[in-house]
Amino acid sequence: MPKNLRKFKGFCLILRTSSVIYRSANLMALGIFDWGTGGLGLQKALREIRPDLDMVYVGDVGTEAYSLLSREALAERVEQILQAFAQMGISRVLLAGHSASTAIADVPVPGVEISGVIEPTLQTMRTKQFKEVGVIGGRRAILSGAYGRSLRKQRFMVVQRVSLDLADVIESGNSQTEELEDLVRALLEPLAKSDGLLLANTHYSLISPIIQSVLPKAEIIDPTRDTAISVASQLPIFQNASGKSSFYTTGEASDMKRKARALYGLSADFHHLALNAPGMAA
Repeated sequence: MPKNLRKFKGFCLILRTSSVIYRSANLMALGIFDWGTGGLGLQKALREIRPDLDMVYVGDVGTEAYSLLSREALAERVEQILQAFAQMGISRVLLAGHSASTAIADVPVPGVEISGVIEPTLQTMRTKQFKEVGVIGGRRAILSGAYGRSLRKQRFMVVQRVSLDLADVIESGNSQTEELEDLVRALLEPLAKSDGLLLANTHYSLISPIIQSVLPKAEIIDPTRDTAISVASQLPIFQNASGKSSFYTTGEASDMKRKARALYGLSADFHHLALNAPGMAA
């Protein structure tokens, strides 16, 4: 455990803001969410670093992939998920996807402290020295400029590529197909000169060997581990935490259970999370 973390005894607290009541039942838990199974890699890395930490994961498949949503639609969806965590009594939430993390500035929710994966990823990149950095990710993560602008300020030559289909193909479980390999080769072809490649999509970690085979000379930057270390170091150690993990989905629970096992080797029961606000998946 990081030595600089403080230990907290269990405590009871109710915060009242507008019409929402945030209860202390889960104040020791960290909420984590992403579209689909994408954030499970980060959840797994956090579990390895902090076996004491209570975690609640939500795989949001009750909407389009976050990378395809407009900025406004993404912010609305992220806020809905954060409100669901608040209703569970969870006051700390990690946006475990790159697209979701672009919405942090747009979704303040009273009583909920949020963090994402972009800033830890940029911190990792500050330790690197590349002539040219390739960045691959979904539409929202790339078009937001969150990586392009920041990396150019660090004086990297940056070449970014958007894939509209790759994460969905991986999510479907087709990670060893000819279709996927063709998508990867087409995506990476303009990045042949890149000596660093940043994976700006959590799903891409699952196919990093395929990506490395296409760009054998590039150093692949998968920020999952560094992000987990960064997040874990900022969380207190609670004496009464149980190390329990709970899993929810806005989609079909049995489908998420199957995908989690197939993609991450995770044997866990998922529960359906009904989001009751207008326009939300039930």
